[in-house]
Amino acid sequence: MTYDQVETVLSQVLDREWDTLDSPSLNDWNIIENKFHCKFSDEFISFFIAMSKYVLPGILNVSTGKNNGNDLITFVYDYEKNNGMWDANLIPFLDIGNGDYFCISAKHSPKSPVYYYYSEDFDVEEYNTSFEEWIKNLPQFLNG
Repeated sequence: MTYDQVETVLSQVLDREWDTLDSPSLNDWNIIENKFHCKFSDEFISFFIAMSKYVLPGILNVSTGKNNGNDLITFVYDYEKNNGMWDANLIPFLDIGNGDYFCISAKHSPKSPVYYYYSEDFDVEEYNTSFEEWIKNLPQFLNG
């Protein structure tokens, strides 16, 4: 998916941010890719660039600049890894609540499926076969 295709999906289901937020910088991407020893898919990068314009409760941040105030992906990863039975390959990107997350896998990057992490029993389930599929199914998830 191109950036425009990602933004088209987001614009159909999400409200726009009232404030101007910073997209992740090249340095932000370098930090997160170095931390997880992986490369992110074009769709993942486009999604987080576009998210500087939209409101999605629970979305974690890549940008260390002016962001929505939610935690950084790296912070949540470190917190969960240090306080539970977190799979070191999982990279959380959306906090669903109650300790559940949507994640991608560093091991399978940049073509990682999207996983759903259930904190209650530390179970991980493949939710979508790719991040592109997850974006395309986001309207159904949010409305259903």
